Amino acid sequence: MRLIASSLLLCLMTVTGAGGCARTPRANLAVQDVKALTGSWQGWLVTEQDFTLVRFDIREDGTFEVTGPRIRATGSLALVGGLVRFSGTGLWQGSLTPTPPGGGRALRLERDDRLYRGTLRLARDSVLPTSGNLR
Repeated sequence: MRLIASSLLLCLMTVTGAGGCARTPRANLAVQDVKALTGSWQGWLVTEQDFTLVRFDIREDGTFEVTGPRIRATGSLALVGGLVRFSGTGLWQGSLTPTPPGGGRALRLERDDRLYRGTLRLARDSVLPTSGNLR
């Protein structure tokens, strides 16, 4: 019994230690120009009560449109202190944080009121219609 407990403890310490040493913090990509984010991004946003699939279209001029069930806002992006900030209609104010390409480019979205947050990926085969079809 003592040998089993010792072996289990040694195994746990090895796994925990190796996992702790192997992890490195994921650095965010620096954005020099919002044009680098141009495209249609799609992902799930988490709210206090549920989650919803959205499309976040970023144009070359730095404007955006976000659409989804019960969501529709437009606005603009700006670089502020090295961060990508969005300012739009209604409560759509917040930040977009590009993440490194390990596993694909992504944008972490968080509204300032923290009611919506999630991860967006470039939409190749979108399951959402384009914004023109939502009217």
